[in-house]
Amino acid sequence: MLKRLALLAVIASMAASAQPVLPPGGVVNAADYSRDFAPGALISIFGENLAAELETASGTPLPTSLGGTSVEATDGTNTWTLPLYMVSPGQVNAQLPYGVSGSLGVRVVTEAGASAADTIVVRERAPKLFAWNEGGFGRAVLTHHDEDATPVDRQHPLKPGEYVSIWANSLGEVDPAAVAGEPANDGSPGKPLQTVTAEVLAAIDGVPAAVSFAGLAPYFAGLYQIDVLSPYSDVVGDVEIAVGADGMQSQGNISVPVEPNGFYWALPAGKFPNGQTRTAVSGPMTAIMFYHEDKEIWGENGFKKWTPNTQAVGADFAGTSGLAFTLMNGNVIVYDNNGIEDGSHGGYYDNEGGSIPDENKASLTEWFSMSGNYRGIFATHFRVPETITFDTLIAYFDGNGVPELRFDPFNMYNTYRMNIWSSNLLGRPGVPSFTGNIFSTDNASGQFSISQTDVDRVFQNGARDPIYRLVYKLDQPVTLTPGEYWFSSDLHVPDSPRAGGSSASVAGGLKVRRFSSAERAIPQSSVVTPTP
Repeated sequence: MLKRLALLAVIASMAASAQPVLPPGGVVNAADYSRDFAPGALISIFGENLAAELETASGTPLPTSLGGTSVEATDGTNTWTLPLYMVSPGQVNAQLPYGVSGSLGVRVVTEAGASAADTIVVRERAPKLFAWNEGGFGRAVLTHHDEDATPVDRQHPLKPGEYVSIWANSLGEVDPAAVAGEPANDGSPGKPLQTVTAEVLAAIDGVPAAVSFAGLAPYFAGLYQIDVLSPYSDVVGDVEIAVGADGMQSQGNISVPVEPNGFYWALPAGKFPNGQTRTAVSGPMTAIMFYHEDKEIWGENGFKKWTPNTQAVGADFAGTSGLAFTLMNGNVIVYDNNGIEDGSHGGYYDNEGGSIPDENKASLTEWFSMSGNYRGIFATHFRVPETITFDTLIAYFDGNGVPELRFDPFNMYNTYRMNIWSSNLLGRPGVPSFTGNIFSTDNASGQFSISQTDVDRVFQNGARDPIYRLVYKLDQPVTLTPGEYWFSSDLHVPDSPRAGGSSASVAGGLKVRRFSSAERAIPQSSVVTPTP
């Protein structure tokens, strides 16, 4: 046994003392294993006998020797000993110096001797994104701006209007100048953040993403951080991401999981004030009308004309008087079809332990209402028997909606709208438009606000969704004379200027390929849609 151990020790000693072997092309960019390099880039060196065993740097400043291994780079005149992150028999991770350009010969030196030199070419910029698979493709490494710097992944996707950090390599020189191997400045007094000396661009799914910071990540050596504001998008899935500087662009086939902000789901009401008899059941005298301007999604029915022909909801929905909303003048309620504000809803939104399935419960339905990308809204009938004046409009929406498309009511891309239409001879809204002909918040000055009510939608199993109120406080009151009217609240979001087809150019010259796995997010459940 002792002889066997001794033999193994001799073999290990001989392997450790063998001369390092660095084949041509063995030096690559650490982010994507390409042969693209820039000053200060992190590099990976692949070969044989590069070190006796695995050793890693314990911190910064990075050492220039680990376990007897060092890496030298020369331009023929100057020679640099590179800072090291890690050494092992088959791989060494190091950092190139700043202030270099053109051809460099790189070799590995151990106690057993020096390898042949591998010649690389250093350009001014060579932007590359790190990937979770460490191979430079697939999902890029991004982190949310939360306390834990949560990774952007399928469980925590990127959403519109969110600031995130993209982690990158080889973006070149920075200001103030950096020294290879030294920790980057942290932004404290006397240590200003070191920013890339060229404009850095970013695009997500073909849409420019505003860059708020691009430079060395504080405390790290050679790691670049690009903080971007996620653009508006209605895509769910993996989409390509790109960054660029000085005409050079990051690698292709690298993506980020995204999810839309979600959808505005207007709530039903259960009170029939002022003698109103119309219900949400489809028919010529229904309390609900649908209008859209997107045939691709909704079909012909309701296209640029109001229709009562919504998807059949069954007799159970006769208990729904339309969309919930309230009109107030000062502290006085002048119209109310829901009872949320004064507590007279009587448990209308509660189905815990109920005998009717949630999907057949009138109080638990929702109406998708967005006049932006999806260009479809629902309006609700209401009756005014005598003149009323109001200075506040309140609409109500579900705070959760479809769970896989979570809705943030405070998202920066949200624009809300409320409208009132007259009623025409057919008993429908007076004009075929997203904007009311009697009143619209688009042209009546005031202020929107959002708050959570003390009422929840409660499902059979006891699960709860908070109900939120959308309030518009007018600068000047509005008066309605007796008559029949229609009301709507909706969310308007911008059109998503995504790349079409398989590839497209993007602002700033970046080119992004649209991933076929990504798709437009169309609401699938809990929505009453028009029948084709």
